[in-house]
Amino acid sequence: MVTDSSSNPTKLRKPRSLRRTVANFLIIAGALMLLYPVGTWAYTWIEQAALARRLASEYPQLDVLAQNFFEQGTADTVSSTPTTTTVADETVFPFEHDAAREAADREGRLQQHRALHEAAVEFSASVADKVGRPIGRLVIPTIGVNVVVLEGAETQDLREGPGHWPETPFPGLGGNFVISGHRTTYGAPFFRLGQLEIGDEIQLTLPYVAARYRVWRIIIVYPNETDTVRQRGVEEISLAACHPIYSAEQRLVVQALLIDYEVLQPDTTDDM
Repeated sequence: MVTDSSSNPTKLRKPRSLRRTVANFLIIAGALMLLYPVGTWAYTWIEQAALARRLASEYPQLDVLAQNFFEQGTADTVSSTPTTTTVADETVFPFEHDAAREAADREGRLQQHRALHEAAVEFSASVADKVGRPIGRLVIPTIGVNVVVLEGAETQDLREGPGHWPETPFPGLGGNFVISGHRTTYGAPFFRLGQLEIGDEIQLTLPYVAARYRVWRIIIVYPNETDTVRQRGVEEISLAACHPIYSAEQRLVVQALLIDYEVLQPDTTDDM
């Protein structure tokens, strides 16, 4: 006896029900995939706002002091071309005056370096083992970055914003200050990091210093090649993020040398 399958709805219902279940699952999975990055961005936005409020509360004058420094630009250099001045028919050559001025400038720079070093030692000690606290602000004008940096570079830390590797020295301690950040999720602060070029400026503000850096190297390495951010006894900053975009196979590292700074002394509202 031949049975007409159309007269037995059970045989059709099962595959159709399975297809519907699979389709619903795919729809839900797709929605979750879309919501996940949006959710991470929202989380970081909230955390960044909280970190900014805390930083402003602890250092009310910090933003103003840093803005004054960055707006004034790099100090004008003094021309090295010899000139002469005539006073009462007597020609005075300025070489001795230039030497004295250079000596005074040199001593001034040494005093500034010592002040920076002392401030760095004090601040470094104050944030030791205080992972998760806001320590300053990172600004990269050419790619629109303006974020609060926190101490620590573990997974949870980077969900709140770019994080400083605690094992690397703060500016003023003669080394490489390393910061990691996400490139796609959690606010993606370093999404456009690959668009930086040699010579671009990076601005860093910490409670004791406003510093200006100039990019000198952009490299792509594997995660285990940490020697690329080794200490070279040079004041510099390194920014690291996953590469390529949407992958963690490699790391994009941007390195910049310190070219100018100003030691800050903002009033604090409470102890570190």
